[in-house]
Amino acid sequence: MTTPKGEATKARILEAATDLLVTENDVNLDDVMRVTRTSKGQVFHYFPGGKEQLRRAAAERHLARLSQADEPVTLRTWDDWEAWTGLILRRHAQQTRDDACEVAALAGRALDVDKVSRELAGRMYEQWSTELCDQFRTMQGDGLLRADAPLDDLASAVLAAFQGGAVLDKATGSHEHLARALRQALVLMRTYAA
Repeated sequence: MTTPKGEATKARILEAATDLLVTENDVNLDDVMRVTRTSKGQVFHYFPGGKEQLRRAAAERHLARLSQADEPVTLRTWDDWEAWTGLILRRHAQQTRDDACEVAALAGRALDVDKVSRELAGRMYEQWSTELCDQFRTMQGDGLLRADAPLDDLASAVLAAFQGGAVLDKATGSHEHLARALRQALVLMRTYAA
């Protein structure tokens, strides 16, 4: 049985590993121990599988952070979509090029050599796509989107604009790629307005 202090230590190790996975695209046990001021024995006590177990746990934690990053958003109207886009862009603009971006880092998980990390990223993308599609379905039911609107296509377009724009912005140091991509996704969505 793990004590509350032990649970806190395990959580600290996992959060540090997740931060490293986002910022460095990998988990280095020496860095984790340095940041958390823990020993190798402590790390292996909580993660007996060593680096690979910790990497996988960190990948899962990264995806959990993404799903918990915002309060549940209801995108039922065109105004809701405009407000959400504005919020995303304001938050993104507050980051510097060197700031870790959970969304941009997810792209690295999708290309990870570790099959488990790739599958976790794939599940996250599918979850986002499903959630966006549900929002569009609600709008369709409320008469804001035409009956022939390709809901899955629209969800994929928004998701790709968000993910791709975040990655391009980090790579270039610009805040414009995400803004342009999301604006064009909104233009596409509005072509199906009822």
